[in-house]
Amino acid sequence: MSDALDALRRVNFDWVRTLDSVWLEAEPTGAPNEALIPGIVEALHAQKPGSRPRGRVLVGEPGIGKTHLVGEIRREVWASGGWFVLLDVLGLTDFWRSAALSYLTALMQPMPDGRRQSDAVLAGVARRFNVEEQVEQAFNTPNIDTRRIVDLLVRALMHVDTARALKHQDVFRALCLLRSQDLAAVGLAHAWLQGYDADPAARAGLGFTTPPPAPIELVRGMAWIMGLSGPTLVALDQIDGVVDASRLTLDEDFDAGPGLAEMLAAGLMELHDGGGRGMTLITCLTDSWRRLEERGLKSAMDRFEPPVLLTGMNKPAAAAALIRGRLAPAYAEAGFAPPSPTWPFSEAAIAAAARFAMRPRTLLMRCDAFRRDCLAGGIVTVCDDLVEPNDGSGKKGGAGPFDLEDARRKADISGILDDEETGLGELLRAAFDLYALEDDPHDEVDVVSKGEPEQRLPPLHGRLTFLHRDENDRERHVCYRALLQQHPIAFQARLRAALTASGISSKIPGRELLVVRRGPVPAGTKTSTLVDRFMAAGGKLIDPSDDDLRTFVALRTLRDQALRDGEFDTFESWIRETLPVRGTAFFRKIGLPGDGTAVQPARGRRGRDPLPPLPPRQPLRDIDPPASGPEPASPPAHAEPEPAATPAHAEPEPAATPAHAEPEPVLRVEAEPAPIPDAIPVGHRLTPDAPPVALPLRLLPRHTAIIAGSGSGKTVLLRRLVEEAALAGLPAIVVDPNNDLSRLGEAWPERPDRFTPEDDRKAGLYAERVEVVVWTPGIHAGNPLFLSVMPDLAASDDRDERAQAIEMAAETLGPLAGATRTLQRGVLADALRAFAGRGGGTLGAFTDLLADLPDGTSQIGRATNLAADMANQLLAAVATNPLLRIEGAVLDPARLFYGAGRDRTRISVVNLSGLASEAAREDFVNRLQMALFGWIKKNPSPRGLLYVVDEAQTFLPSGRTPPSLGSGIKLVAQGRKYGLGMIVATQVPRGIHNQVVSNCTTQFFGRQSAPATIAAAQEIMAASGGTAPDIGRLGAGEFYFATEGSGRPAKLRTPLCLSHHPANPPTPEQVIAQARLSAARAKEASRE
Repeated sequence: MSDALDALRRVNFDWVRTLDSVWLEAEPTGAPNEALIPGIVEALHAQKPGSRPRGRVLVGEPGIGKTHLVGEIRREVWASGGWFVLLDVLGLTDFWRSAALSYLTALMQPMPDGRRQSDAVLAGVARRFNVEEQVEQAFNTPNIDTRRIVDLLVRALMHVDTARALKHQDVFRALCLLRSQDLAAVGLAHAWLQGYDADPAARAGLGFTTPPPAPIELVRGMAWIMGLSGPTLVALDQIDGVVDASRLTLDEDFDAGPGLAEMLAAGLMELHDGGGRGMTLITCLTDSWRRLEERGLKSAMDRFEPPVLLTGMNKPAAAAALIRGRLAPAYAEAGFAPPSPTWPFSEAAIAAAARFAMRPRTLLMRCDAFRRDCLAGGIVTVCDDLVEPNDGSGKKGGAGPFDLEDARRKADISGILDDEETGLGELLRAAFDLYALEDDPHDEVDVVSKGEPEQRLPPLHGRLTFLHRDENDRERHVCYRALLQQHPIAFQARLRAALTASGISSKIPGRELLVVRRGPVPAGTKTSTLVDRFMAAGGKLIDPSDDDLRTFVALRTLRDQALRDGEFDTFESWIRETLPVRGTAFFRKIGLPGDGTAVQPARGRRGRDPLPPLPPRQPLRDIDPPASGPEPASPPAHAEPEPAATPAHAEPEPAATPAHAEPEPVLRVEAEPAPIPDAIPVGHRLTPDAPPVALPLRLLPRHTAIIAGSGSGKTVLLRRLVEEAALAGLPAIVVDPNNDLSRLGEAWPERPDRFTPEDDRKAGLYAERVEVVVWTPGIHAGNPLFLSVMPDLAASDDRDERAQAIEMAAETLGPLAGATRTLQRGVLADALRAFAGRGGGTLGAFTDLLADLPDGTSQIGRATNLAADMANQLLAAVATNPLLRIEGAVLDPARLFYGAGRDRTRISVVNLSGLASEAAREDFVNRLQMALFGWIKKNPSPRGLLYVVDEAQTFLPSGRTPPSLGSGIKLVAQGRKYGLGMIVATQVPRGIHNQVVSNCTTQFFGRQSAPATIAAAQEIMAASGGTAPDIGRLGAGEFYFATEGSGRPAKLRTPLCLSHHPANPPTPEQVIAQARLSAARAKEASRE
């Protein structure tokens, strides 16, 4: 068994593929997506002269294996005689500068034969003229004048294409100089290819005819030269974080943000048209491609084939191949012969993983958790279950045989600061690797340290990446480079490359750059200007102490010794327990103290969220129907879904019992019913004797979407979800645009034939325990509701959260104040910031501030006059719009969620029949959402709350930008952290904005009638790994259902709602009567 332990100890189940891993060699896994590779390579080589094939797009969910697939494509492209460029678009605001650096970085990559790709390209050009051997000998001759080789080849190129040879001869000259043995010439050529004229005199002396052209011309030149000897595949991978973050870079309203996606699309179009001989490949999340389609140029998207959806490990053979590919090298190295190629993972475990189409990332995480458990327990057992996450019961603690202080005393740091590549650069890579090693693996955030691939002049020495898997793969990159150069030109070239590669010069959120050096930077005006630009972009210049360097050397020595002794697992446990890297002054300086994901507490997995954690997560389950009598307190039996791993330090979520909750509002009184279930039933599978299926309550704050056409039973399902949640103690605010939901408080006049005994019991409980209040904004005769147009600008002390509230206020007030121009919007934003600084207030108070704008509020010219004009516009809007006039008490969300009684859960139905126009409805819903946004942050709900929007395509549409869209998107993105879950329902599959649908963990798909909506629904379901060939033939009340851990969407029959739902909705007069009655009942209950 010791041989088995030793072999298993050597296995690497690393599940994170960062962008630079595309350049690393990896064996094919036989995964289903690899079948796409031959077709892509064939299309690359099949192009006709003068044409360029349409690009390819591969989309899939996080962890599906996109980056691994790009690496496999790169290997096959090289094997076929083509070239490969990985386009890094971190700096989207300077697409072509990033593209030029990407081409240069790609050309510096080593190929399997040991040559750099640039050397192979030059050899291919020489081969075209039958002088390959002579050119190679010349380059390898000591002290040869490289200019002579360049001049010879340029003259030969004149015979191929005189115009392009003359235009791009300096690009060719620079590529040749990268092979020079003169380091100064190499540095100048490297800078020139990035677009920087480091030394005009030296450049002229090397034979360059012109300064560097624009970056787009550099790309065209390199692409043309590469195309002389083979086609080039240009790949874009992991663009999701950039596309998503790009929305946050502008200071204007929400709709302006996605302009960076248009910029990317325009750049791709120009790259396609001017990229020479080759093809473009994009891999990304489905949502990212949709955003590019929506915000990009149609002509740019026409240059790509329709996207191909990548699939998970849905076949046992593929899952087995993935596991076998990780086990085989380690077993061979250890000389261990396993009982089977996938041992210790059984065929049953692998088959179950494939049955749930487990993502490669999840599968590898489960395998590694089992491996570590075996090593901790000292014995290798057979794994029969990869679906349930390992509980880590075998994890051992203890300090381990590692004496850090002794290692520090012995550490030799002499020479570390003499060489930025092999000295300080390599030590920094080790330090950041050890930082990432201190982080416990979990399913929501990956912390990854990667050094740049081996290059002569790497733009960075590495980057620490935080991948927020639970936030649509949001990324944070902490890039670093050792920069000890004293020569100004060499210093400038390296710093410029680092600025571009990191993306901080583009001001994209989540991009940081650290430059590490000892002593002052080189003197000179150019250097000083560049350093000032670096610091202004948020860069950090750090001088590491000898004490920290000694710690890093000591830890690297202990790690290397543990690897040699076969004790790395023990070292791993020790470093995660003692956290020595996080305790250094170096990491405190760069803003990474404590733990890896605490650097952004609002989003990290160990943030200081006031909400306590939920009880242990339960997967989607089958539940046994209870007998008559009280509801059972014990949980029902489990099904076999793929549950999400539960990290040891997961981000706090709403809990059943708060540990340190903030004071509750006066109106907030929790009911005390009988034992509350931790899941609500949603229906039965359509198989004989199938038990009910339940949705865990913990998933409701992560939002739900119901997508179904007319006559599908959508409204009945929506009502039953709200009713079941209310029975479980979750209050709700329900937006009712069509009167369909105003009868939620009305009992069935006669028992429906479809009712079961359990439905009878629950209908009785619903009447006893749930209070439904109907509100009628715009109708004084009913139960009028007034909401302030101003959000609560004092809702949070957090700077970012307050900025979001100000942004929402600007979106709402802009149209009312006539702020149609940039200057007006700028003054309005400045005034709102000043108003928030004073604590906020009412619309009237803000109008007064605009009318007499205090000095210094805004630096914009004529700000006082612009503000006064907007104040008059607001006064006119109030005079003409009755909804802006507060003629009663302003009800905050606490009043909507909570009644005065202790024994009833409130459902507030906000009926919109009194608002005649779509514009008035959209404006009111926007203000309701703004009020919720400000209130929920001050009043997080441990138990959970619901905000329900029927006909959501009206208020959260995909094709236009009403006022309610921006606040709705922010609410769906932020509400989950505070326990607020949204349920959105629509008849149109593509009708709701994709940022809303993509944030819905739970989805129901019902019958569609039109061919276009059937195809759209099937496409959305395909992204979840499911198919729905019969979605146009589903019966009323039949839905496909998918949620976290449920695997592929399953077909369910949903139950009837507990409240009265006749064929026709009530008339407006009936709604008014219901509103009056519900208000009277609520008032009477408050007196009891």
